Amino acid sequence: MAGQRSVRERALGILVRVARDGAHAAPLVDARGRDLPPRDRDFLRALVKKTLRGALRLDHVLSRHLRQAPESLDPAVLAALRLGAAQLLLMDRVPPHAAVGETVAAVRSFVPKAAGLVNAVLRRVAAKESRPGDVVLPEDAHPVRRLALETSHPEWLVARWVTAFGEEAARAALAADEEDAPIDLLADPGAGTPGEIVRRLAADGIEAVRSPWAPLALTVTAGNGASSPLVASGAIAVVDVAAQAMVELVPAADVVADLAAAPGGKTRTLLATGRARRVIALEQTTSRAFRLAANLAAAGRRGEALVVRADAGRAPLPPGRFASILLDVPCSGTGTLRKNPEIRLRLRPEHLAGFAATQRRLLAAALDLVAKGGTLVYVTCSLEREENEDVVDALLGERPGFFRVVPDPAGLPAPLAAAVSPAGLVRVLPGATHDGFSAAVLRRESPR
Repeated sequence: MAGQRSVRERALGILVRVARDGAHAAPLVDARGRDLPPRDRDFLRALVKKTLRGALRLDHVLSRHLRQAPESLDPAVLAALRLGAAQLLLMDRVPPHAAVGETVAAVRSFVPKAAGLVNAVLRRVAAKESRPGDVVLPEDAHPVRRLALETSHPEWLVARWVTAFGEEAARAALAADEEDAPIDLLADPGAGTPGEIVRRLAADGIEAVRSPWAPLALTVTAGNGASSPLVASGAIAVVDVAAQAMVELVPAADVVADLAAAPGGKTRTLLATGRARRVIALEQTTSRAFRLAANLAAAGRRGEALVVRADAGRAPLPPGRFASILLDVPCSGTGTLRKNPEIRLRLRPEHLAGFAATQRRLLAAALDLVAKGGTLVYVTCSLEREENEDVVDALLGERPGFFRVVPDPAGLPAPLAAAVSPAGLVRVLPGATHDGFSAAVLRRESPR
């Protein structure tokens, strides 16, 4: 593979940014891999994902070969050790000599004096550890601690999921977090029926199948769906099936307000499925609002959406006028850990209260916009009670004119219908084909 050394240096640079600056890995991988050949770009992505997903287990292994706790090391040194250990223990077809030697070469660009330490530790890991790195704990260690290390998730989060969802469901969600997410596509009717689009993709060497999660959702099973000419032209779009499924909960209306719309997948799905003739799409960040507008323009749907740069908590919209609103709030992201594995390393239980405060503020403002008899769909990509039931219950307690609706399973795709609780909460745990998310449907009383 050409240029492996520079690929490892790029991977280490991304990992250092994630650790030191709180950056998100995915956009950095896209930006720093843009000029690489496809094979090297894939290797860069694999290096970063495997390292971040396996970081907690790798730290457990590395601690056996260090004289100090891994977390006490310089972030760049720890990132290099994790990067090398990930190649040795978690990746196929990486020769040990390359994993060690070229990772040591990469760390010299960041912390030259640490090259000797990184070299020594990685050589010991290569010589003494077996794949994927044994979890060694006292016999009386709590089973949750072992499960957390084996799946490389924070112990506090694993304990919560086992308690909330049961051990079997928690284990399945944790296992799903370890797998790569498939690429999902929105089969916009402007490009043909889903069946016709599947055939056009096949002509480009891309295999895709209909997804059970949403009527226009396709999942790519072979080939690079993101590189399809149909995607490049804007005729169809890369939109997660979880995002498309959220839209299935939104009542159809002439105008739907999408109050946290970027990058635009949900807005486009609302239009493509016919649930909205027009969408008012709010986005607070200027760059994301421009990207949202550009994506809609490429799709030929710019005239069907009014993009407004605004904070959903202070939306410049008339109160009490909207029959249908979608509010997908910022959250902890615990349903998206396979795509955003850095969350595992930085999220703490005490952070949930901060997310919930923001969510309550946004939901309170959004409820002001709902017309009498209208509906608001509240969505998070979090699985945590504090960000879902507790937020909704708090607002309903303050707003006697609103109530929770139990979605009718008969009108929903089968897997989404199965996720509706008797109390009306929709909670989808991560699975092989989808990310996790939670939702609640709220309605304002009609005039008597």
